[in-house]
Amino acid sequence: MDAKVIFVDKTGTLTKGKLKVEKLFYELSDKKEILKYVGILAILSDHPISKAIVSYIESDTEEDTGAETPDYFEEKSGKGMSAVFNGNKMFLGKMSFLEEMDIEISDEIRGRVYAEEENGYNVTMISFNEEFKGYFVLADELKMDIRESMEELKDLGIERIIMLTGDNERVAKRVSEALGLTEYHANLLPDQKLDFIRKTISKNYKTIMIGDGINDAASLSLSDIGIVMGGTGYDVAIESANIVLMKDDFSKIPDLIKLSKYVMKISSQDFWIWGFSNVLGLALVFTGILLPTGASAYNFLTDFFPLINSTRVFHLYFKKEK
Repeated sequence: MDAKVIFVDKTGTLTKGKLKVEKLFYELSDKKEILKYVGILAILSDHPISKAIVSYIESDTEEDTGAETPDYFEEKSGKGMSAVFNGNKMFLGKMSFLEEMDIEISDEIRGRVYAEEENGYNVTMISFNEEFKGYFVLADELKMDIRESMEELKDLGIERIIMLTGDNERVAKRVSEALGLTEYHANLLPDQKLDFIRKTISKNYKTIMIGDGINDAASLSLSDIGIVMGGTGYDVAIESANIVLMKDDFSKIPDLIKLSKYVMKISSQDFWIWGFSNVLGLALVFTGILLPTGASAYNFLTDFFPLINSTRVFHLYFKKEK
């Protein structure tokens, strides 16, 4: 049964996964103090956005982001983080997360954020003592060579290539159009990604999930085939996958599908060769043409026919090397 649907994560799979803070907008006089707390909060997370923020703060303020620990810390997957420092409450995450925490955001700020997102940037917002304080604008470069691989996947019979991302609609649309995906679903939390995959799975075809992050582990397990980009993959994601690519090279995905189709073709041929040679051998024995000694030799020699045929699988490898 062929695979017809591929789910892909965005960060680290379709993008280079090395987010960088492009700029910081802030409405505060105590910028250094707030950034110190943001750094302490961000360093407690493994998310690529948090790592980019920590790197920015350490280079900008020379603060030791690991010097203190908050009195309280909670990370809500796909949304953001919250913490308490000496009675001071802080939130760091998406605009929707701050709104959920009843943080007031002006129409002017919303307009600025939407403008950044329209240009393909990620925006992470800061709140301190229940007041909006600023936001980080982060960029992640697309792997533009992926577009060719997308067309190749479609030629191989993949009907739907679906990006599932926690990013906003504007960023998701830009990535989808740039890379030639068939569809995308944005603003998804990890549980919502799983629900979408469950609804899409069918007995009539196979599904593939491609990801690299810790939030992809459950999705990799749920899909029929989980493929993890091993170069930057987290251990939990690697353990959940069926296939690990040791290099973050998306062009290996079409090669992998070609190889699997070729192997299945050769395996089918091997069964036919084995079956035909055995039927022929039985006929030769029953007609008396082969005596016991000859039958033993025949059985031994014909075992090599499927093995010889199987060596053709190396044809794809040598063809690729050329």
